[in-house]
Amino acid sequence: MKTRDKILDTSLELFNEKGYGNVGNREIARYLNISPGNLSYHFSKKEDILIHLLNEFRDNNSNYYNVYHQGVPSLDAFLGLMKNIFHSQYKFRGVYIGNQFVQMDVASSGQFDYVQNASARLENFRQIFTDLVAHDYLKASESGIDFLVSFISLFGRFWIQEVFLLQTENDEEKIIRHYLKILKKQLSMFATKKGKKSIKKFSLKNFIA
Repeated sequence: MKTRDKILDTSLELFNEKGYGNVGNREIARYLNISPGNLSYHFSKKEDILIHLLNEFRDNNSNYYNVYHQGVPSLDAFLGLMKNIFHSQYKFRGVYIGNQFVQMDVASSGQFDYVQNASARLENFRQIFTDLVAHDYLKASESGIDFLVSFISLFGRFWIQEVFLLQTENDEEKIIRHYLKILKKQLSMFATKKGKKSIKKFSLKNFIA
């Protein structure tokens, strides 16, 4: 593995374990047994590591959305999309937006437009829910779609923070199944008969009661 990739992997591991604000470049270098100068050759500032990881996080999620959009809309497929997104958020939890130190460094760098990315995601969700209504998986008016977009925006941002605030479970699969269960129950309130069958299909495949 190249030194640059080792730096990124180790940084993410340390950010996840200790929090972004509690890890500095010297600690990353010490953990890798390389000199601070060697690290700064690849990344002159910690913020550069952060931006690279955030871009990787964004690109991973974009790939998941692209795969979803290439298929036929269904609640089974949508819940599968969210399962992948939750795993991605868990993997990058140490740099996931919501951390005040991350927010400050993102804002000061000018290299990652969080507002633009967040706005694009909301429009994406609006289109997804609109398509699910059109394909008879959801029954929702415009205000219902507005509610679902707001719900998924809040839920998608804050579930991961609740996990590490409460720290009652360390098993990633169990954690994500728990939050998928909450999500599918919310969706079931808007689901048509066809939609409920699609949710059940996802539940059976993923062992979610």
